[in-house]
Amino acid sequence: EKGRLHSKRIIISDWKVPSFMKIFYTDPRGYAVEHSIVDPVEKTLTLKSENINAASLFSFQEDIVYKGLGAQTSLQHEAKIRFSASRLVDDAAENWLFNRVSNAACDGLRAMDSIIDKVEAEMQLTLQSVGRTLDESITDAKRSIDESLADAEAFIDSSISDAKSTLDRCRTVEPTRG
Repeated sequence: EKGRLHSKRIIISDWKVPSFMKIFYTDPRGYAVEHSIVDPVEKTLTLKSENINAASLFSFQEDIVYKGLGAQTSLQHEAKIRFSASRLVDDAAENWLFNRVSNAACDGLRAMDSIIDKVEAEMQLTLQSVGRTLDESITDAKRSIDESLADAEAFIDSSISDAKSTLDRCRTVEPTRG
C-alpha cells in the first residue's frame, strides 16, 4: 500500500515471570501478534503489538514508532497495560511489566541506531567502490577512445600514403600507344 511494507507475525518471548506472578501465569513464554509497517518515504518503522495469551489475567498493547531524523532516530512509545488478578498483584505486575517494556524500548532504539549506522557504513563503502569503479571505467573508456583515435589516424595516414604512392606510380608510368 502506497510503497509501504506491511507484515504481521507472532512474537514468542521469554517473559522471565517474577515468582509472585507464577501462581497466576505458569507459562514462561509470552505470545503476541505484531503488525509492522515500514514507510521509506516518511522514514518510519511502526510496530503495533498485543498479547494473545493470558488475556484473562492481563492485556498489553504496545505501539512503537521509530523515525529517522538524519543521523538520529526518534522513538515514540506507548504501552497500555491492564492486570485483573488482584489489586496487590496488579500493581507489582504492572510495575514489573512497565520496567521490562521500558528497557526493551531503549534496547530497541539502540538496536535501530546500530542498524542504521551499519547500513550507512555499508552504503558509504558501496558508493566509494562504485565511485572508484566509475572512475576506472571512465579512465578505461578514455584510454580506449584515445587508442581507437590513434589507430584511426594511423590507418588514415597509411591510406593517404598508399594513395600518394599509387598516384605517383601512375604519373611515372608512360602510357603506351598502340
